[in-house]
Amino acid sequence: MKRLSIVFLLILLFNLHAFSSVKNNGIPFIKNFSKSLYNGGTQNWDIVQTPNDFIYFANNEGVLEFDGTAWRVIPMPNHSGGRSLAVDTTGQVFVGAYNEFGYLKANDQGKLIYHSLVDLLPKTDREFEEIWQIFPYKKGMIFHSFQKIFYYRDGEISQIKDENEFHFSFLLGDQFFVKEQKKGLCLLEGRSVDLVKGGAFFRDKEIVNMLPFSNDSFLILTALNGLYLYDGNKISPWNEKLSRLFKKDEVFTGLAIGDSKFAIGTVRNGVYIINKQGQIIQNINTKNGLQNNTVLSLFLDHKDNLWIGLDNGIDYLGISSPLSVFPQDKDLGAGYASIYYKGFLYLGTNMGLFTREYDFSQTTANRDRKFELVKNTSGQVWRLQVVDDELICGHKKGTFIIDKKVGTLISDVPGGWNYLYKKEYPNVMIGGTYTGLVLFEKTKQTNNRWKFVKKIGGFKESSREMIWNDDGSIWMCHDYQGVYRLFLNDKFDECIKSQFYGKEAGFQSNFGVDVHKIRGETVFSSSFGFYKYESESDRFEPHQYLNNLFGSEEPVSKLLEQDNGDVWFFQGENIGLLKSQVDNSYVMIKKPFAQLKSSFIGVSENVTVIDKENVLFGNEDGFVHYNPKTSKKYNEPFHVFIREVHLGGSQDSTIYYGTYSNSKEIQFDSESENKIELPFKNNAVSFRYAAPQFSNPELIHYQCQLIGFDENPSDWTNTLQKSYTNLPEGMYVFEVSAQNQYGVNSFKDTFNFTILPPWYRSHMAYLVYFLFGVFCIYVINLIVRYRVRLMQNQLKKKQKEELKLKEQKFREEALISEKEIVQLRNDKLRSEVEFKNRELAGSTMNIIHKNEVLSYSVGELKKALKKIKDPIALVQVRQLMKTVDAEFNSDQDWEQFEVHFDQVHEDFLKRLRLSYPQLTPKDLRICAYLRMNLSTKEIAPLMNISVRGVEISRYRLRKKFDITREENLIDFILNI
Repeated sequence: MKRLSIVFLLILLFNLHAFSSVKNNGIPFIKNFSKSLYNGGTQNWDIVQTPNDFIYFANNEGVLEFDGTAWRVIPMPNHSGGRSLAVDTTGQVFVGAYNEFGYLKANDQGKLIYHSLVDLLPKTDREFEEIWQIFPYKKGMIFHSFQKIFYYRDGEISQIKDENEFHFSFLLGDQFFVKEQKKGLCLLEGRSVDLVKGGAFFRDKEIVNMLPFSNDSFLILTALNGLYLYDGNKISPWNEKLSRLFKKDEVFTGLAIGDSKFAIGTVRNGVYIINKQGQIIQNINTKNGLQNNTVLSLFLDHKDNLWIGLDNGIDYLGISSPLSVFPQDKDLGAGYASIYYKGFLYLGTNMGLFTREYDFSQTTANRDRKFELVKNTSGQVWRLQVVDDELICGHKKGTFIIDKKVGTLISDVPGGWNYLYKKEYPNVMIGGTYTGLVLFEKTKQTNNRWKFVKKIGGFKESSREMIWNDDGSIWMCHDYQGVYRLFLNDKFDECIKSQFYGKEAGFQSNFGVDVHKIRGETVFSSSFGFYKYESESDRFEPHQYLNNLFGSEEPVSKLLEQDNGDVWFFQGENIGLLKSQVDNSYVMIKKPFAQLKSSFIGVSENVTVIDKENVLFGNEDGFVHYNPKTSKKYNEPFHVFIREVHLGGSQDSTIYYGTYSNSKEIQFDSESENKIELPFKNNAVSFRYAAPQFSNPELIHYQCQLIGFDENPSDWTNTLQKSYTNLPEGMYVFEVSAQNQYGVNSFKDTFNFTILPPWYRSHMAYLVYFLFGVFCIYVINLIVRYRVRLMQNQLKKKQKEELKLKEQKFREEALISEKEIVQLRNDKLRSEVEFKNRELAGSTMNIIHKNEVLSYSVGELKKALKKIKDPIALVQVRQLMKTVDAEFNSDQDWEQFEVHFDQVHEDFLKRLRLSYPQLTPKDLRICAYLRMNLSTKEIAPLMNISVRGVEISRYRLRKKFDITREENLIDFILNI
């Protein structure tokens, strides 16, 4: 008994974190996830959540993973359905299925893969059918089927068998209870399962769950036998009324919500949320939002919201929110007005006025009754207002007085927008309609009930928003025209003056101006801020205090002040509250209402404050209930995750599946960092990311940046992926962060990767280039050295021969002639040479000029050839070009030149042929021109080649003459 008491205490401490104040007014916001959405099987048997906030479901198709935006299915190896799940202290998910149990572990790409533990069992023990439950137990895991109980720890499995078949089991603290068929409620002690005291009572009863109830007792749920309390010694029935109800609906599962409430899942009627007093706080079924009435599993997530695994689908209930859908009745229409009056709650919609008696202080009194249409009020309701203790309903048909469930039409002037009343005129009420103002009076003759008198003459504009000033005038704002100031006569039955104020009076636009009363001051709102009226100038000036208070965000369309000084406001698509402080300042509150964004009816936004714990907002779907006393943490940190990284191309491939809470845990290389190198052909990369915020994922905004490519982070958007194409080579870091509906920024997630350069710009390619360059330099060096040595040898040989010839010549000349005769002969020869040189030079210049003219003529003929269309002329021109070309290449000039040249230069060419037979005619011509000391540019046209061709020919001559670079070719030729 002492041990059981300790267990109870531990259970209660463990569940303190899950305290959640479940609302009894309205129903929680429900999100439905159908089979077609999560692409799995119909039934969902178990639910868990990992530390990174991902939700996992044991589904007929395996295990479903949900990250807040996308679903994944992790199949079992034997294609069986998942039946049970559990998460250990490290965040690892364990799975039970048919003849199969194991765990999920991510591979090196971050993709969750199922790993079986069945191989640790002997083959004879591998037939155990469904694993229905898994529990973390004493640093290990218990896997429980109806045939066997397995205990896994440190890579080893032990098992517990019994002669009887097991049924469901329950872990409370460190105590493992199991229902054993034909035996009763048992407790695991060591390796044996023993009957607890009084446990035989449940021998023939199906226990579906055991929940902590108090410090020394458990609440035991049975499928068809009701509810029981068990304190370790005795068993006693609990709450006969609920037991009868649950016998009819058949309980299947249960869950403790905090330390005072329970969620009970049934087979026939959805989910019940009850308290310890046995009162039903909520009953959520198909009538008010569930997809299916058979509940197979319940789970309270980290934000204390309820997940429901159904026989067909998955549902999410935001039970921790201070907001709820109101009322439980559906299809009342869009909410335009509401009021709580004399114990009746009235809801005005586009379908009519609905009411019922309602007690906001009671937990269960409001559950079963439905709202009824107030008699005669079918149709659009615009306004509900208590005027001098009578409930007035402004309707499209006119104006009604409401008495409980009956509406009496007192004016058939269509469109009851608004009603003005002042204590100074207790018998007068002025109504605003589609077509102007109407007058109502209350007298003894009317039994002190409001009665329609007449339409007020002199003004016929639609009068929706109005305020009655202290001076008797009325400010009226028209949605599209601007502001009117109306003055009525003493009888209030005639408008004697109407003054219009628009852009010329200080407003920036006539459109969308509205009037409000705040702390006794009349203020005007518009799309450009707040204004106030200055009587001295008869103009409107900006209201600096309100403009500064609301800043430069979206314009405020409506202000509604409460009696305590608090002000509700509608700004853009959002609602907020200005909480009045002691020093007359305001504290702005917006976060509790963030999930209502974009749900309000434009121009007809409305708020009804019933008391400190009950506020109603009208919206497009009806009404929303808000309890300011329900606390919720709005600034809790959260994470965003890169869920997938794809490579673009002809075939997309995923390189990362985003299982980890931080992608740095992925080891792509030996340095244990999440670096990955991609070839240049895969330079198109796309990322998908998500933040597991389940209440309003559509309101999550994301900001990302590819560091190394993007100069700045992107704008905040609600897109869930980002793609990049044609990335240049380099190192990149993709970074993403999220911002939820409360304006809280998430921790960032990153993914590092490198785009490798193309193969021809890779490090290996540059190394090959370098080695090839070194090899080329080496080979060129060898070739140059060889040629230099060869040329040196040739030059030495040639020098020896020339020296021998010169010595012989000098000896012969000395013997034949005397000095004077030699001198005269030399003078004569010199004169002749000079003459011949001049003659040759002239001839050569003529040849150069002729060749230039012929070359120019050929070019002009080619141009003309393109323009000639006459075929006969084309033939003639082409024949002419052949003639010119033949003349240009004629060898006659050269033959004549050769004869004269040898005469002048003592048979130079003949001697050259004899000394160097390897010389070609072209080489001889080059040598002749060089002996005449002609430049390269002068030689080129003579030979009809380019300057570069002349240089190449000179290089070849040096090679054939075998002379070194240091020797001058022209000097060498002159000395031949």
